[in-house]
Amino acid sequence: MRKLLLAAAACASVCAWADTAYPVSADTAEANLKKVSAFKENAYWKTAPFAVAAVDPVAGVRRTPDAFPEDGDFTGPVRALLAKGEYEGASFVLYGFDDVDEVHAKVNVPGVEADVKIVKVWYQSGTSWGSFFSDHTRRVATPEIMVHDDAVLFIDHKDKENYVRCDYSKGNTAYRWISFEGRAVDHTYHGELNTGWIHDADQLKPFKLFKGEFKQLIVTFHAPANAQPGLKKGSIALTVKGRKVCDVPAEVKVLPFELPLPAMFRDLNRRFFAAPYGGFGGYDPGSEKKMRNMVAHNVRNCLLPSITTPSEAKKAYDMFKRCGFDTEHLFTALPGCGITTSYPAKETDGNYANFVNATNTYAKAMDAIREVFGPTVKAYSYGVDEGSAWTVRAERSTWKGVHQAGGNTIVATQWHPFILFNLDFANVPRHPRAAKRKNADAYHDGNPDGIMGWYADPHSGPENPDYTRRIYGWQTWRNNYDASCQYILARNNWNDFWIPAEAFLRGLMLVYPQAGDFLDTIEWEGLREGMDDVRYGTLLKQLGQKCNQSKNMDTVYAGRSALTWVAQVDCERSELKYLRYEMTRRILDLQERLAKEGK
Repeated sequence: MRKLLLAAAACASVCAWADTAYPVSADTAEANLKKVSAFKENAYWKTAPFAVAAVDPVAGVRRTPDAFPEDGDFTGPVRALLAKGEYEGASFVLYGFDDVDEVHAKVNVPGVEADVKIVKVWYQSGTSWGSFFSDHTRRVATPEIMVHDDAVLFIDHKDKENYVRCDYSKGNTAYRWISFEGRAVDHTYHGELNTGWIHDADQLKPFKLFKGEFKQLIVTFHAPANAQPGLKKGSIALTVKGRKVCDVPAEVKVLPFELPLPAMFRDLNRRFFAAPYGGFGGYDPGSEKKMRNMVAHNVRNCLLPSITTPSEAKKAYDMFKRCGFDTEHLFTALPGCGITTSYPAKETDGNYANFVNATNTYAKAMDAIREVFGPTVKAYSYGVDEGSAWTVRAERSTWKGVHQAGGNTIVATQWHPFILFNLDFANVPRHPRAAKRKNADAYHDGNPDGIMGWYADPHSGPENPDYTRRIYGWQTWRNNYDASCQYILARNNWNDFWIPAEAFLRGLMLVYPQAGDFLDTIEWEGLREGMDDVRYGTLLKQLGQKCNQSKNMDTVYAGRSALTWVAQVDCERSELKYLRYEMTRRILDLQERLAKEGK
């Protein structure tokens, strides 16, 4: 523990401003400088102390300080394409010709909102980027966490160590070591942090750029629902110590439509969900920023704390309405239903008294929820987590009690043919593949109203935003799964190198907790893009079906073509941004055809 405290104190004294320089080899530095300089003569940044290149914010590219952005555009604008009401990321990297202090970026694009964050490169387990299993033999530089204040984290690139700034109390701020292994410290310390200690800034703060290093920033654009469609041209002003050194051209195109909520591929009248485990604090006002962050990332559901009284229901309902959360599907809002008995339950069962009490509890809780949320609300109760087939069978009486009270059941368990018929939300492990679609179809054949979800393999953890976008988006949607129900949204272990309860796993984070909010990550951005892909696909299918009602055969053919394309395009290997462009092209085409017919 003494080493931990000394390291924190030393870090606080030497690195309050910026990370240490990243170790770029002489050969790499020379090659990168030559590549960047080739663009300088005609570039808008030619008189600035750094170069600028627009890049894809959710590409599967590990953007470390020494990695030349092969996909970078050093002469063109930063671009974003988004529907009305949509959030969409754009990104650029800076390359320092010298050390530059107090760099700042301010976005000015008329008609849209913008927020700028720095992508921090820190050290994660050797399997980072593509796995949720741990590998403590290596420390890999990994771009992941997004911050307004670069100094929230201090990264010692020389020794490959991570530190987070903790505001323990007023006037008592220090950096805490968060990359130790268990053998290095007092084993009574589990690597957990009080998230109330961690505070990012509300807006971008000036930061340092080191000579010869690339640094990534992400701009999140938001078009209000009433935004005027069309191309918006503006700039991103880059300043050094308050003096403008260049304007990065920025172009944002707002599309002439709004996106619907995501619908299931098999039935456009049913919702498609992202509903992760954990990280949501409850129904107190301190959780509102977290909930708004989730909604802005297309996550309108999660596994909720239970609701048992009308006052609790009212508190939850008001908060959901303020933040835009789903008020129709309340996953785990009913008390748990993991009670095993005979079927039907017998008085001689060891759990019989608990079963009777639970049945009464479900009825009262459903009455309280319906009183506030309305008579058609669907509230779910969670069973024994990851129970075996025998456990699932033994829960049937309890689940029947939930159904008789008007509630629904949800649990994570393996795919057990023939016994999942009394589950309303079956959450099965391993991400959906084409070969698993038959399981989803079989489940839906027996329970058309049921939700088939997935979690694990991977658990949250892989930072690659392109991978995240693919598996949480079209790969889940197209294979007739209805939800991702991932473990886990967030928990308070920031240390990727020591997870005492799960030593074989990594930290399992989609976002990182701070005081009253989350710190975003690039995989969180990938999840948002994946859900937006589903929303674009939903709109295209809706328009395609509408075109089928036309009396103009060319319109009918265009609609059928769109529906066929959605069903058959290779979504597992195709470049996702081009799938998005093709969906946009077809949506605009079908809209134009229907508009000419007055529809």
